[in-house]
Amino acid sequence: MPYVTVNKLNFYYRDDDFTDPWEEPEVVFIQHGWGRSSKFFYHWVPGLARDYRVLRRDMRGHGQSDDTPASDWTVDNLIEDMRGFLDELGVAKVHYIGESAGGVLGAAFAAKYPERIRSLTLMSTPLSDPTRGSDKYGYDDLAAKIESTPIDEFVEMLVKGRGLVPVSPGHEQWMASEWRKNRPASLAALARLFPNIDLAPVVPNIAAPTLILAPGNSHTAPLEHQKQMHQLMRGSRMEIIDGSGHELYFERFDECFTAFRSFLASVGTGFKEQAGSVP
Repeated sequence: MPYVTVNKLNFYYRDDDFTDPWEEPEVVFIQHGWGRSSKFFYHWVPGLARDYRVLRRDMRGHGQSDDTPASDWTVDNLIEDMRGFLDELGVAKVHYIGESAGGVLGAAFAAKYPERIRSLTLMSTPLSDPTRGSDKYGYDDLAAKIESTPIDEFVEMLVKGRGLVPVSPGHEQWMASEWRKNRPASLAALARLFPNIDLAPVVPNIAAPTLILAPGNSHTAPLEHQKQMHQLMRGSRMEIIDGSGHELYFERFDECFTAFRSFLASVGTGFKEQAGSVP
């Protein structure tokens, strides 16, 4: 299985490239959010990999990547994980797609390493909200709830509550089974870290072409914050997508993918005529 070692941790990743073998394709790097893994973006690959090399990486403490002590969960470490990952693969620049926490990291990465970003897509990405880590799922202290609750019970609460929005019984079963693979310590560590991050001072410094895929009904990334982020990022493009909740990448895949495809075309990297159609 494909792993790279960065910062003394083994990172699992998926690498899909169905471009012509004599070409040197640009790279799309998809980074999942809290509690998810590279598997969760499987359906984005068919419409991208004929024209781009598509990388999906499991964040530290998620999926098949290594765990790390709670003290090592810092934004700087998470950014350096991504930089080191791209360095190990010899990838100089990417079209970055970040969902939720993955979007927060992408914005911070783009501000620190602008030379590594061809374009930036922020999906369901919080700007700043000091309460979102405490009550967005209905708990006074989300991290403490994770630590004190068996993972099966916690996932059931997420599915039945407002945290996860399955689109079918089969999707619900699959999503719950994947969430149960999470390590509670990693979920709790990230739940403690992200409420303290404020992107408002960061995003005005991002020079890369940026697409904001803004959920219309997310408790984690409220629409008013998405609009504020759009205003702070001069030249950014925002698409408001009305779903049931936070997970636009799945529930509203067609709209998200179409907007992303149009965005790539607008920054001069359009899809080939025969490829890139929505699966």
